[in-house]
Amino acid sequence: MSRFVDRCLLLVAGGMLGFLAALVFAPVIEELIPGTLALFMTVPFALVLGAFLWQLLPSGLAIRLSHLRIAFVALVLPIGVVMAVLLGPVIERVLFAGSLRLWLNGLQNREMEGPGAAGALGGWVVLLMPLCAIAVGWIISRHLSPRFFSSRIADRRKAATRDLIKFAAGTAATIAAAFGLGALLSGLGFDVRGPVPGLGAFADTYDQRNSLVVGFAMGFAIIPIIYTIADDALSTVPEHLRGASLGAGATPWQTAVRIVIPTAMSGLFSACMIGLGRAVGETMIVLMALGNTPVMNVNVFEGARTLSANLAVELPEAPQGGGHYRVLFLSALVLFAMTFVLNTVAETVRLRFRKRAYQL
Repeated sequence: MSRFVDRCLLLVAGGMLGFLAALVFAPVIEELIPGTLALFMTVPFALVLGAFLWQLLPSGLAIRLSHLRIAFVALVLPIGVVMAVLLGPVIERVLFAGSLRLWLNGLQNREMEGPGAAGALGGWVVLLMPLCAIAVGWIISRHLSPRFFSSRIADRRKAATRDLIKFAAGTAATIAAAFGLGALLSGLGFDVRGPVPGLGAFADTYDQRNSLVVGFAMGFAIIPIIYTIADDALSTVPEHLRGASLGAGATPWQTAVRIVIPTAMSGLFSACMIGLGRAVGETMIVLMALGNTPVMNVNVFEGARTLSANLAVELPEAPQGGGHYRVLFLSALVLFAMTFVLNTVAETVRLRFRKRAYQL
């Protein structure tokens, strides 16, 4: 009975989130497209910067204020949002010649071509920024830190200052790498708005109801589930493992990465798989906020139609026994097969993680 009630609540929540995404999120994001894209850079930047600033506090003060860490994070997140709102017009003016909408339509409407529509640098910078951040972080942690920052610093504030300097250098290197690779690809004639065989264009005409809006709405639906299950998995890690690691001289971060997370990996992986299954099987949010457009394109600014939404829309109108009716049942079988294979692989991996955790 409780599972049935939970399922009903999930359906109601999905319908409400789809309604809010279609009528509230979509118009706001349409007016603030550059700021919305900047959120993906400014919010993580603000969180990491806030963590470094917290480490700069004296040890005694940090211990006394440890119960205010959540409130401190709650203050840092709005700073990231404000940074995105302020940087949005600047990014649009510098990278897209003042109008991202016209830049997206540059290859389709020749009368809209201009300095922003003709240059592909802006699109490559936005697309390459996350990849460059991952690459720069890996290079600094694997190659530069052991060679140039290997000495242990006893003073907590000096260590935090050193880490803050590394973070600033990594941010500058990420921006430089994104602009350099973007200029290279643009100079070679590649454009993110150009069609890719079998995939479509990475950036194309902007629709109000698109994958970006659905991503925000699905995040509100999925993140609480993943967080709850992951928190339960982390809390079940035996306390003596944490105590032994800290007693051996490991830092709290080293204890979390090398002891707590590997021990709870089976639960964390299960949380991610449950969230993924929730996203794959979602119907109402994508039906109301994705535009219900039957296109095959990787463009996040354009609508689409999922298999579950396609079944919900077209099955009532399909003549029974006809070709269309049979194709819809075939798509339902494909959806079932994908879910079955995904769950089987996920359970196999989870059991392997669980076996490894028992060996610790």
